[in-house]
Order: sequence, then C-alpha cells, then structure tokens
Amino acid sequence: MQASREIPSLPDIGLPESHYAKLIHRADTHGDIHLREALKVAQYVTLAIDPHLPWEKKQRYFEHAIRRHCAPPPLASERVWLFYMQLRDLVKLHAGQEALKLASREDDAFAHRVRLGQTVGDLRMEAYLFFRRIMGECDDRPVMFSEDDWHQLKLIRGQWV
Repeated sequence: MQASREIPSLPDIGLPESHYAKLIHRADTHGDIHLREALKVAQYVTLAIDPHLPWEKKQRYFEHAIRRHCAPPPLASERVWLFYMQLRDLVKLHAGQEALKLASREDDAFAHRVRLGQTVGDLRMEAYLFFRRIMGECDDRPVMFSEDDWHQLKLIRGQWV
C-alpha cells in the first residue's frame, strides 16, 4: 500500500478510454487510490469534452467527476487534500471551457440574428431557455464552474436575458 501515499501528477486529458481503463486497472491492482481517482477524473473529463456530446451529458460527466473522484479521503494530509483540489480545478477548467464555448457560439448566433433584423426581445425566451440549460435554474454557481467562468457566463447571458 506504499503507492497510495504517493501523490501522482495531474493526469493527461484526451487519451483513448481503453488507455485509461488499463491504467485504472493497474492502479487498482497496486492499491494506488490517488492515481486511480486522478485517472477516473481524466477519463470522465475526456468523455465530457467530446464535441458531439450534448451539454446534458457533458454536465453529468463533469459533475460525476467532481462528486465521486475529487473528494479527498477522510483525515487526508494537506498534500493529499491539495491534490484533490487540483483535480477539482482540472474538472472546472474543462467544464468552464466547454460551457463558454457553447455560450459563445450561441451568443454569436443571436448577434447574427439581430443583424438580420430580429430584436433582442424576439430572442429573449430562446436565450433564457438556452442559458438555463447551461447554467441551471437558479443563480447559484454550480460546483463544476470556477468563479471566473461563472462570471463570464453571466455576462454573456446578461446581453440576451
């Protein structure tokens, strides 16, 4: 169980799922819980950044990674606790990038429609529904977004809603 006391480096994102599965199995075999959690984070983030995936599935992957794999074990040392916060930040980085990409694309589409003659009022309900899907129904920041990304999303939303 010596391996579980070592802190691995942050995992690479974007590798094939079979690669993560093999490495996760190896970490399980060696009892390396921190490496296993880091690899699970990488696996779920990689799944979430698939450009063909709808937002709802991306969101589920990001939230699952944070809820299940970014929580330090009970009575963790400061080093271990910081490692799990870095894993959480890694998820937030990618979740924010994905959400901002979608919001920016929609912002551009709304702006194009205004240039074609629609009014912001014409687009308000559509924009409201879009941003509710991405940001949730209340104004509380979801755990998968950093403060900065949340602020950016609110600024974009504020132009249309």
